[in-house]
Amino acid sequence: MCEAKMSLTHEFTIRTPFPPSHIQLACNGTYLALPFVRTSVGVWSVQKLTCKPLELEGHRQKISSLCFGHGPSPTLLCSSAEDYIIVWNIERARIAFEAGQQIRGQVIGQVLGHVQYCCFSPDDQQVAVCVDREVQILNSQEEKLYASLEGHDAIVTCAEFCPHYTSTLVTVSEDRTFKVWDISESTVIYKSSIISSSPFISLTMNPQTEQFAVGTADGQVRVFDLTDGNGFRCLHHLDVSKVVSREREEREQKVDMAAKGPVTISSRPSWQRNEMPQVQTDLRLDDTTESEAGCAILGLYYTYQPSSHKPSAKTLPFLKQDDSLVKDLLTDSSMLVVGTTGSLLQVNAKTIEPCSYFDFQDPIGSLDDLDGSSRCISLAGSFAFSQQTVSETWCVVGSLFQNVVNVLRVSHPTQKDVAKLSHDMSALSVREDSDRLVTSMGSGDVGTDAEITVLSSAPLHANSPLRAELVPKLKESQENRKGSGTKGSAKKKGQVMDNQPLTFKTKVKSSGYTESPRKAMFQPKTSMSKGSSSSPSLPSKTSKPLVKEYPMESKAPSQLQSKLDVAEKPTAINGLKFSANGQYLACALANQSAQIFKMPLTGKGDTCSGHNGGVNSVHWSHDSKWLLMTSDDRTMSVWGKGQSDPIMKLCTVSNNFGVDSEGKQKTDKDNPPFPKEIKHAQFYYMDRFILLTCGNALYLYKYHLDSSKQDIKRYVTNSRYKLVKSFQMEKAQNITTFTAINGFHSYIVMCAGSNKTVEVFDLNVGKSVRVLADAHTRPVHVICQNEGSAYASHPPDAYDLFLTAATTDCIKLWDLRTNRCVRRYEGHMNRAHPCGLALSPCSKFIASGAEDRSAYIFDIRSGTYLHKLGGHTDVVTDVSFHPLYPQLVTGTLDGKIRLFVNG
Repeated sequence: MCEAKMSLTHEFTIRTPFPPSHIQLACNGTYLALPFVRTSVGVWSVQKLTCKPLELEGHRQKISSLCFGHGPSPTLLCSSAEDYIIVWNIERARIAFEAGQQIRGQVIGQVLGHVQYCCFSPDDQQVAVCVDREVQILNSQEEKLYASLEGHDAIVTCAEFCPHYTSTLVTVSEDRTFKVWDISESTVIYKSSIISSSPFISLTMNPQTEQFAVGTADGQVRVFDLTDGNGFRCLHHLDVSKVVSREREEREQKVDMAAKGPVTISSRPSWQRNEMPQVQTDLRLDDTTESEAGCAILGLYYTYQPSSHKPSAKTLPFLKQDDSLVKDLLTDSSMLVVGTTGSLLQVNAKTIEPCSYFDFQDPIGSLDDLDGSSRCISLAGSFAFSQQTVSETWCVVGSLFQNVVNVLRVSHPTQKDVAKLSHDMSALSVREDSDRLVTSMGSGDVGTDAEITVLSSAPLHANSPLRAELVPKLKESQENRKGSGTKGSAKKKGQVMDNQPLTFKTKVKSSGYTESPRKAMFQPKTSMSKGSSSSPSLPSKTSKPLVKEYPMESKAPSQLQSKLDVAEKPTAINGLKFSANGQYLACALANQSAQIFKMPLTGKGDTCSGHNGGVNSVHWSHDSKWLLMTSDDRTMSVWGKGQSDPIMKLCTVSNNFGVDSEGKQKTDKDNPPFPKEIKHAQFYYMDRFILLTCGNALYLYKYHLDSSKQDIKRYVTNSRYKLVKSFQMEKAQNITTFTAINGFHSYIVMCAGSNKTVEVFDLNVGKSVRVLADAHTRPVHVICQNEGSAYASHPPDAYDLFLTAATTDCIKLWDLRTNRCVRRYEGHMNRAHPCGLALSPCSKFIASGAEDRSAYIFDIRSGTYLHKLGGHTDVVTDVSFHPLYPQLVTGTLDGKIRLFVNG
């Protein structure tokens, strides 16, 4: 669903000698060129549309295409017909018209045939003309043919020069393919296969990045990569027809609700109700059924967004942090304007999400009418776009059946400036008036969206669930038990105590008969140097640094170093997780166990086996001492490294205080077992709590781990846990995944539900604070926060970024504070299995599993992948980055681990 309705203003209506459908119109922001008479061209100034146009005469046949040059001076205009192709100098033509002289243009081609499309090269030295199945490259200064491009099997509909590579030309055709040509080398760089089921009818270049967008007749927009070495892969795909149909359905629902009369609410059974009015309403709706316009993509245009980076204030060198990554991610995105037969759409160029929508059946405010009346546009047959300012674009709409052209002014959706946004975020991160936030949320209000942040400066609320404690009950000492007796129980002189053990007490101190005799009672330490006790020794220059750091400027890991089988038989790897210190790697397996490997990956790992179902996930504690495992047997367990039995096991919802002497949990209606499988769990708030999901509930537990064991009943543990609070996703049947930061104190927990929403909980106040509806087209199966690691630091704004992924959909990068998707990553295959996702500690790379037996590494700044890590033998189910070194571990569905390092 689009965020807002597009802001349009009708500027002027121009009459044409024939319907301008399927005619290439021209507009460069200063001038507007249209067929004035059947064989002449009219040039209007967009600031003075009511004035008489400049008429250019020279053709004898019907005008078929018009285009302006790219240079500001002189302004060149190319007009094409079946007889001539003429290039006009607009400034020279105006001077000749004012002087009363004849206006002449330069003929660069004659009798080439019907011209579908024409365009100038970036330096205005060449003109590409699409004639039938060929493209002619002409000189713009004289009648000279440079090259003739052939190879398409149908009519060439569009051709555009790349603004980044001046000799590169992209052509699209009705044969549903595109080709990339190098004019200077006279070669074909790339020939695509048949991509779509409908012809390609529109094309545009992105002026800021090496990308181009192609529109089809069935309402599909595809964005391709022009970067060298990337294989001209498809980056994004947008189904505009679905967007238009969804918007029209919502519009019809609003109309039906407005036209609906009084409603009768009846308590009678259904067989006693009178259903006649409903039948009459259905008949009325059938009689008023209207035809809908098609969704053919007739026009595409990228708006230009200038860079808004500002030099940061001077700070001390040791306080500087590289925030260029966050600024690049949060910068205002250019817009992709899409023109269809019956609507106009604005799409975010980075996320390919619709931002605004306008249906031509809706009235448009007009400025040329004094009474302020509105106008409606009939079906569109052609489009022309040009950007006037950063926030406004000229849109020229040619009617499909009428002899009119409508000139519209389109305003882009307002977005915050990058510098102001970063300043606001920094200010919100260190707010001193945090009591207002807690008070507003604690009183039942959600609070403003800008106040939600991962790094919050708000103190713990008085009634916060994070203040919960679990104090273990200590056993009374022997002296306390003696002192707690009554006066009558005191031993009298000469009285013998009956039924008391004489020698078998708790512990008997040794008499020391077996120890060697002491030879020296005291021996002073005379080897101490002077001043050694007052001044500590300084490390030498050649000693290693005390604090290790992650190499922030390292490249992405892409070279295979080692591979390992986690089990004797093939078994699926459900999860991978590195410990916080990077010394251990845990693997969750489907064979009811987990493996712990010591880095580097050599040899066999330690097995943790104690569940009656497949292990779904693993998670390390912050101190890397304990491993948490969840299973399909509706239990969760905590293990220590090298232990054969779990130190604690969660089997019931409330607590485990009712454990008998045999270690079995007593049944209680107030403390039932978990109703469903436990899919995800993790340590939280610097290992002070445990978070767990079961069904549509999120549970917060306080726990105490006791590693002491009995000599005989070693399976009986003294560890305890209790439920602090539970949270429900009421509109979802299950919580598919969740995430929370354990590396530092953070109140935010994000949960994804089966209803395709992402809900944000603030555990400081103990309630839901935000819901992201329809985050993906399918339920989100993984959420990855930008937690970094203990060996890498980032600016505060970077921790508010998080990733989501869903099957049959893309990967999205979100900003928690602005509640917006800021990037979109596509190219990996993920149709059925929930493939894992990971963010590197340097926050520059994204790793994702895929079903094509490969893992993909994306650059977080761009929308395409850098490396495709092949060589796997099955679906890559999960990935994990090493917290200290630029290394990546992948796990597959057949139980194999591969370690990749940077080359």
